[in-house]
This record gives sequence, structure tokens and C-alpha cells, in this order.
Amino acid sequence: MRARVLGLAAVLGLAAATPAHAQGATVSVSPATADPQYATTLTLQGKGFQSVKNGHGGIYVFFGWVSDPDGGSWRPSKGGASGATFKYVQDRETKDNNGYQRFVAFPGSDTAASANGGVLAENGTWSTKLNIPGPRFKAADRSGGVSEVDCLKSRCGVITVGAHGVTNANNETFTPISFAVPNQQPAPPPQTKATTTTPPAVTTTSPPPPTTTSTSVTTTSVETTSEQRTPEPAAQAQPLPRDAGPNLWLLIGIPVLVLVAVGGLVLSRRRLGAQKGSAQKETSDE
Repeated sequence: MRARVLGLAAVLGLAAATPAHAQGATVSVSPATADPQYATTLTLQGKGFQSVKNGHGGIYVFFGWVSDPDGGSWRPSKGGASGATFKYVQDRETKDNNGYQRFVAFPGSDTAASANGGVLAENGTWSTKLNIPGPRFKAADRSGGVSEVDCLKSRCGVITVGAHGVTNANNETFTPISFAVPNQQPAPPPQTKATTTTPPAVTTTSPPPPTTTSTSVTTTSVETTSEQRTPEPAAQAQPLPRDAGPNLWLLIGIPVLVLVAVGGLVLSRRRLGAQKGSAQKETSDE
């Protein structure tokens, strides 16, 4: 009876010393696809991982390629090696690296100070963020050789393995990631608001008054000495009234007599001048 009790106690003690974990470790990724041209930040959540309290190390979280994504031959626990059966985006093993590599420490680990991916809870869960530079990256192997991985031609994803040289098959996982242009939410339709449209004020602009350029023109006027006058109609002789007396005939006769006398005087002078001219001619001929 005592032997049975001691045996049961030994079994219970062994169970208490075994690290707590759930079978089937998995990693959920958001978003499920990465951008084929630009860097992408993934939000990771792990569950079912083995958590070793005060244990050395923890788990490394990488983005990279594995030689046997559908099987398990790539795993370190099965003889796989970095640079041979799996390759990943390299980063500094410091807390302030570029986010391409994360270290999730065991609770109470002596390496917890350098953890940049949080702490693995006792219930086997953890969460962190991981940066992906793009679908292509260069990886180095143990011998220092560098090779390029094209995730558009090979299957790549999130890799978890034991950290700080501790191999742990329970914490080795591979979660495939595909590359595609992220879905963009359609722009919301414009909101139609009832607005009162006020017609624009019509501004009438009067054209400026035309500019008149005065040109001085010197006009030389030619004065005409002859004036054109409208000819007056000739005076018609009026018949003498019947009752004109002798005074009227006297008035008419006197001017006539004067004209006759003046005409006779002029004729006599012309004759006298002609006679003198003849006499002078005869004298000069003798």
C-alpha cells in the first residue's frame, strides 16, 4: 500500500514539473495578405504554445521560407537548420530592432529583458506585431552565403522556433502568408445637403467713354471777291396814268433834253479833236 502511495506521489510530482502547454500551437495573422510592393505590419496572436516558467529563452518569430511547408522536415527538432531548410528576414537580435524579428520570452526568463515581442503567458498565448519588408528578401546561411528568396514564386509565411539555442518541437509552427493588393474600402457617397442657391449678383460694367483725340486742322479759307447775288427781275414800265398832268410831262422832258444837250456837246468835241488832228498831219507832211 505504501509503495502505491509513493508511486502516485511521484507521478503527481512529475506532472507538476512538466511545462504547461496545449497541444497544437497555432498563429493567427491579420491581415491575412501582405502588400506585394510595400512593407506590411502583421498583428500576430499565438495560442497553444508551451510556456516554461523561469525557463531560458522562449520563441523566435520570423517571416520567411520553409523547404517543406506541408510537412515538418524543415523543423529544427527534426534536423532542420537555418539557411538550409528555412530562411527568414534577418534583423538585429536587440530589443530596438526594425521589427522583422521578434523574441517572445518565457515568463520569468533570464532573457526577458531583451524580449521585444512580449512574454509567453502561462496559458500558452502571446501577441506581437511583425514587419514584412516585401515579397523579396535576402537571407544568409551558417556558412555566410547569401541567397535571395522570392515569395511570389515560393510559399512564405510566419515561422516560430525555439529561441536562444533551445530546440522545442511544441513551439515550431509555419503559417503561410500570401501577397495581394489590400482591399480598399469604397469611398462613402457624398452627402446631399439641402442648400438654397442664391443667384449670383449681376454686375453691369459700363464701358469706358471713348477717348477722343482732337486733331487741329488748319483750314486756309480762300476769300472770293465776287459775291454771287440773286438777279433781281427787271423793272417793268408802268403805263402812265390817264390823269397825269403837264407837270408829269415836264418832269420827263427835262432829263431828255439834258441828255440830248450832253450828247451834242460830246459829238462837237469829238469833231473838233478830229479836225485838229488832220491839220497837224498836213503840217507835218509839208
